[in-house]
Amino acid sequence: MDDLENRVVLEIKNLSFSYPDGEELLSGLNFRFEKGCSAGIWSPNGTGKTSLFKIITGLLKAKSGEILLYGKSVQTEEDFRALRLKVGFVLQHPDDQLFFPEVIDDVAFGPLNEGLSEEEAWVRAHETLVSLGIEHLEHSLSFELSGGQKKLVTLAAVLSMKPDVLLLDEPTNGLDAAARKRLIEIINRFEGEKIIISHDPDMLAETCSRFFTITDKKLSEIKAPQIHEHRHSHFFGAEQHSHN
Repeated sequence: MDDLENRVVLEIKNLSFSYPDGEELLSGLNFRFEKGCSAGIWSPNGTGKTSLFKIITGLLKAKSGEILLYGKSVQTEEDFRALRLKVGFVLQHPDDQLFFPEVIDDVAFGPLNEGLSEEEAWVRAHETLVSLGIEHLEHSLSFELSGGQKKLVTLAAVLSMKPDVLLLDEPTNGLDAAARKRLIEIINRFEGEKIIISHDPDMLAETCSRFFTITDKKLSEIKAPQIHEHRHSHFFGAEQHSHN
């Protein structure tokens, strides 16, 4: 096995996916995700980005193709359960991922499923909340949290399982500037590999080293987002101002 093969964490080979009505969404998609890589995916809505994440984690079934984790083919439900212990998927909408009344129970759920005792799972959950600076939310009711707080709790619930890879679907969507900055800092602290779906090119530029888009039902690598000057008009444009 060559050096490249040793570095490959996640690989997708000739993947195709169709809707139940037969309409094809992804076709012959290939992707090699190596150790140390942070990949950003940007493309218009409806091109299959979220579906790709769901296929990788076994939440959707591909029409054809192969998924490999550390060189091992992932095929059966048992294989996907093992993959989900290594590949953490943070959904776009936190309410789809938070099930329990209290924050601590949501964050401890993954470690409990891994086989930790209740005490061990609570310790792991508490440590994860501390690492994100949100331990004060430990006994808060999830449905009462702000959007930014829910995003952090959802991320904590995934990080508590100590994944090797993070799949993040629109992690900064709907956040104010302060919450967005904090989430980016946490993402950049993560020591494993990550793949991020986002319509926020600035965020992708701050968190990723490689960039992709889905065109013609396939994943294609593109250049990094570029800072550029542009001209436009708006009210009060003649006065000194700034853009965020």
